[in-house]
Amino acid sequence: MQVLWKKEIEEIKDSGYLNNDISITDALIENFFNEILYPTDKGLLQLAFSKTPAQQDLDNLLKDFDIEVKGGAKSLMLSYFMKRHPELNFTAYEGPRLKGLLNFHRFRNLKTISHFSKIGRELNKHGITPMLIKGGAMKFLRPDLPRVMSDIDILVPEKYLMKCAEIAEPLGYWWEKVDIHAIDLHPKGSDEGAIDVHKYIYMESGHEKSLLKGLYKRAVEVTAFGVKVLLPSNEDLMFIALVNLARNLRNKTSQAGLLYTLFDCKYLMESKPDFDWDIVRENARKTHTEIQMNFAMKFIEKISPDVLPEEIKHDKLFEKETNEYSNMVMYNRFYLEDLRTKCRAIKVGELLKKPEEIPEYIMLKPKYFLLKSIRKHPKLIELFIRDLKTRKYDFTK
Repeated sequence: MQVLWKKEIEEIKDSGYLNNDISITDALIENFFNEILYPTDKGLLQLAFSKTPAQQDLDNLLKDFDIEVKGGAKSLMLSYFMKRHPELNFTAYEGPRLKGLLNFHRFRNLKTISHFSKIGRELNKHGITPMLIKGGAMKFLRPDLPRVMSDIDILVPEKYLMKCAEIAEPLGYWWEKVDIHAIDLHPKGSDEGAIDVHKYIYMESGHEKSLLKGLYKRAVEVTAFGVKVLLPSNEDLMFIALVNLARNLRNKTSQAGLLYTLFDCKYLMESKPDFDWDIVRENARKTHTEIQMNFAMKFIEKISPDVLPEEIKHDKLFEKETNEYSNMVMYNRFYLEDLRTKCRAIKVGELLKKPEEIPEYIMLKPKYFLLKSIRKHPKLIELFIRDLKTRKYDFTK
């Protein structure tokens, strides 16, 4: 293992993430924070969450924030800021482009919503009242703000999952199964998204179904986009957002979407004066996602200390489990990923055609299986990472 991980260990040591003075959790947060956010992104977030943003602060940000380079997702955040603060002045370069970006996503959202309305009304006719979750729920709660939203997620009882596909097909949609928990509906002849139908919300915990009873109990019936739906409580939407944030961090997916989670979380708290964090905690306990929740909260605190209330930031729940989870993330993210990629790049069936790759295959494959075999053993992972932090390796042997 020492020879195999020479490059990775040196990189982590050089970055300071394995410094004995910092916890593994804080090291991971620091790495994800710097990996996802550029300096201008951090400046945008600081400005967006400022209680009294000044024109000079905006001017300083715009010196280095080129919306043509940043792309739609991050520039849309600046569009939000412009919409919320009409008293501030944008230049003739940014102003029209940001307004155009808002209009573009507003049109895209209307197109996505039209798919939901078409299918949702038909579901209602068949006695199915779907629960609106994730981005679709936030869009209903904040209709004035366009979102980067390629589809709308709904939750239905398990017995209705395939029924939804049967109902959607005559309307001009095709479906595909996503693992065992959901199906995706697409317009026929297109891979464009329409609706993701879930029978439970996947959290990588194996205890997802334990959330359903409370989720349905706290939901209220509303009419959204012309469809009778169930809307989760603010606390349940917060919990889903936090767990999804941790999952995206771990899997390095939907990085632009990570930034929007802050806006959603802040809105969910501020729009409900009696917001009950005990519901969020209990959801975490029931679904065995305490670690993911705490990890996400620490990441949010790192980005902006003004989002979460003080009593939550200082509430260190499940510290042991959080450390074990952080070790696992570090282990998968930095010690297994490159090795897995290298192994997959070597096709067994082509080794006879490329015998020069056989020595590399013989070296990599057993080591990959060895490291993979300890992924579910927290103590072994802890010892492995502790060893990396304290031992001085001789890579010349």
